[in-house]
Order: sequence, then C-alpha cells, then structure tokens
Amino acid sequence: MAEDLLTRSGGVVRRDVAGETFLVPVRGSIADLQELFIANEVGGWLWDRLEHPSRLDEVVADLVAEFEVDEQQAREDVNAFLQQLSEAGLLETVPSAEG
Repeated sequence: MAEDLLTRSGGVVRRDVAGETFLVPVRGSIADLQELFIANEVGGWLWDRLEHPSRLDEVVADLVAEFEVDEQQAREDVNAFLQQLSEAGLLETVPSAEG
C-alpha cells in the first residue's frame, strides 16, 4: 500500500501577525478560539505547503530545499509539527491513488 497523502484540514482561518502564523478553526460560522494554533515562520510555510496533498518525504525534501536545513532535522521538525496539527484536528490524511 502506498503512503497516505497529508493535507491541511478545511475550515481554518490563517492570519499572520508579528512573524507568527495564527490558525483558527471555524466550526459552523464561529471561530473556535479555544483551539487557536500558533506557528512560527517554518510552521506557516508548512501550512501553506500542505494546501495540496503530499507525501511526508515530499514535504521534507521541499523544507530542506527552502530552508537549507539538514534532512534529519527537517524530518524531525516536520514530524513534530504534523503531530501537533493532528492533535489540534488541523491535519487530514488522504489515501494515495497509487497501489
């Protein structure tokens, strides 16, 4: 089975303030400020990157290219960020069409 694709959840409003990215889930027509998620520059970049479903290895490779960081460090950072997004209900997985 091919690796699932990762993508950001819908229903989230993004705002950038003072170098930080604020992600606010919108439930119905109400912003859920109890679930406010704050990310740094790299987190904001990752959020944008996840607009289109992608495999983990693709995201890591793009992060390495964009920020000139070591691949192992990039993988650890991406995994940690994705775990936080998942726990906040801001990450979805999509089954890969490949098989």
